Amino acid sequence: MKRRHFMQTSLGACYGTGLLAKGINGFDIGEDQVAMDNIRALFPRMKTQTYLNAAGATPLSSFVEAGLRRYETYWRTGQGPEPWGSVSSMMNELRQSLATLIGAKDSEIAFTLCTKAGEQIVLNGLRDLEAGGNIVTNDLHFAGSLHNLIGLKRAGLDVRIVKSRNFVVDLDDMAKAIDDDTTLVTVTYVSNINGRFEPMAELAKIAHAHGAYVYADIIQATGIVPLDVKALDIDFATGNGYKWLFGHHGSGYLYVREELQGNVLQDRRFPGSVRHNYQPWVADPDPSHDDYLYREPDGADRYQAGHVNYLGYCCLLEGLKFIEQQGVEKLQSHSVQLCNRLVERLDPKRFPCISPDLDRSPVVSFLIGHREELAQRLRDANVIVSLGANRMRVSPGIYSNEADIDRLAMAMMGE
Repeated sequence: MKRRHFMQTSLGACYGTGLLAKGINGFDIGEDQVAMDNIRALFPRMKTQTYLNAAGATPLSSFVEAGLRRYETYWRTGQGPEPWGSVSSMMNELRQSLATLIGAKDSEIAFTLCTKAGEQIVLNGLRDLEAGGNIVTNDLHFAGSLHNLIGLKRAGLDVRIVKSRNFVVDLDDMAKAIDDDTTLVTVTYVSNINGRFEPMAELAKIAHAHGAYVYADIIQATGIVPLDVKALDIDFATGNGYKWLFGHHGSGYLYVREELQGNVLQDRRFPGSVRHNYQPWVADPDPSHDDYLYREPDGADRYQAGHVNYLGYCCLLEGLKFIEQQGVEKLQSHSVQLCNRLVERLDPKRFPCISPDLDRSPVVSFLIGHREELAQRLRDANVIVSLGANRMRVSPGIYSNEADIDRLAMAMMGE
């Protein structure tokens, strides 16, 4: 993928105020505090809140907002160049960027409503599930997906949910649940519960040995940790743009391994259009064809609907440009360092950490007590994290800094 730069319109306001004194190419994730302050300034929400919930959604940035305005201005007024030359060229660029980011081919990427919608395409399209094959998952899979799978189990499908032990799933327990009748193993690669990494390559090896296929929810991985779906031997994967990709809701994506398209995973949406092959639609019908000329899409776009949420994908494209410029490894390193700083600041007896992959995960979680008391302290400190019934999840982004972590730690400890 060629290195791209931000559009001048995306950053014009920042140049005008001097926030980018070093220029966009001068950004650096190391010890250059000026550059870090410049990045932080691109996320206006950080001026009013201590926001530490990227695993929930990233705040809207000024560069994404500028891209949105460019898109909207054209369609509202018809003035100025059509964005990216055409909507189709925008989507092609987006498809290429996403494919490169996850180690896939352009033809293996489709656009879907959301992560769960992509997973549903897989569940609906696998022929072997119709023949009675079983599904294996675990309780660290996304709760919305588990809700769907439990519904399928109640409807008669053989769904096996492996339980974790202290928020870690044992690979041997997964292996015991997989057998020769397993059609699909469906898991979340980086857990939204505690940032745990599923051992995808090892799990895929076990699944494939039994003739099963592997689906991964990669929404908490794409753009924040290095990802190669080929190296991990994943067959299907989905995500969305509003978390670590700096985009917005409604910008989902689906990866389908090329050799599985249209056969193992059936077409159920049938996008595209037909040509009429009879008079008066055409003057000279082609007698070698039926009344309707139909051509199947020859890539993963066979699984997507007609028009998609172009506004959402406009945001996503700007986010991908930012990620490309910064580098995934740098983004990951920044978040991991901040997560570890929080662990070091907290009393482990009061806030036991339940995240097993602190060396590489941008998400860290803790067990908590007295939830309402803690929630009030966080509100008083104007700190945004994710609070569950007995857990707290923290996920700092590139716009976060050490002062944010210290403010959160002080609020949690009641200092």
